[in-house]
Amino acid sequence: MVFKDARAKVEKGWTTTKKLLAIMSVWGLFYSLITIGHLSVAFDYDDTLVNSAKAYEKAAGASTQFESPSFWAALNNAYDLETIKYVPFTIACVLRGMGFRVLIMAERQGTGGDALKKEWRKLSPRSFIFTPDPAAKHLHMQEGHFVAFFGDSDQDMLEAKKVNILPVRIRRGKHPVKRDSYSPGRMGDTVIPLSQF
Repeated sequence: MVFKDARAKVEKGWTTTKKLLAIMSVWGLFYSLITIGHLSVAFDYDDTLVNSAKAYEKAAGASTQFESPSFWAALNNAYDLETIKYVPFTIACVLRGMGFRVLIMAERQGTGGDALKKEWRKLSPRSFIFTPDPAAKHLHMQEGHFVAFFGDSDQDMLEAKKVNILPVRIRRGKHPVKRDSYSPGRMGDTVIPLSQF
């Protein structure tokens, strides 16, 4: 009886080990193919990866003039007030774990933004950029084998279509900082459910 119990435990352990090895093999195959192909994905920053309304409020209070260099410096250093949107952040982490290079594009001036870049270095090493012109994001995605762009605005979806990559819509939260056009699903984009959280 003891021998049968021990044998059953060993067989169960071996079966579990084989399943884990099979899963790791599949992941390794995907990781290798994605890495060898230099595949990339891009994410917009404000209202896509983070809710940054409180950071904008702090920057507006710290600067006398909206969108001045002191405003952008205050905003780029108020990242501790930004809250991560869990669904898009999880998607970005999973894609990074699968071997995709992740590019993050913040629609802001880069004044004083070194600390913000450093904050995101684990998810996006050497790939956090500032793009003050929302209509120029496609220029950063022309090279690098991009397969998808995750954004919140209609302009983001147009930018993805300009370079023939998959436009993926992230829903805005309750207090968005962007005021540009926003119509999820109407531009042929894939909308991620519950992505406003």
